[in-house]
Amino acid sequence: MSVPFSSGRYEPSIPVLHVRFHRLDGGAQTEKMEAIVDTGADMTIAPAHLLDDLGVEEVVDTEILTQWHEPHPVTLYLIDLDVEGLRLPGIYIAGDQTADEIVLGRNVLNKLTIFFDGPKQQAEILDETMVKRIRERRK
Repeated sequence: MSVPFSSGRYEPSIPVLHVRFHRLDGGAQTEKMEAIVDTGADMTIAPAHLLDDLGVEEVVDTEILTQWHEPHPVTLYLIDLDVEGLRLPGIYIAGDQTADEIVLGRNVLNKLTIFFDGPKQQAEILDETMVKRIRERRK
């Protein structure tokens, strides 16, 4: 299923995917939410209150570097992450007290095969059949 880019706060529009956060014990989960796809971000970041409200335990307080190479405090959480219906177990998420959106970074994106269709303004996670076909063409 294709997901339309978000044009609400961004110009030009930005690719998004839908996610859900799950506690590792399989208990609670969040509702489905939009997450910005950021291939330049090392780490997936979310508002800390989402993870706290879910009852996820904090793993460690640490810092990440912003795009301006400035340290920024975050708390790492370990969760199961659902991206467009695909369950990814044991993913570290940086909970940020100042964030107001979810940013999917390369720690998640590198586990997925995603097609970005800029002219159609859509993103899609490809299934294994399509991925195999594309990879065979590239040989």
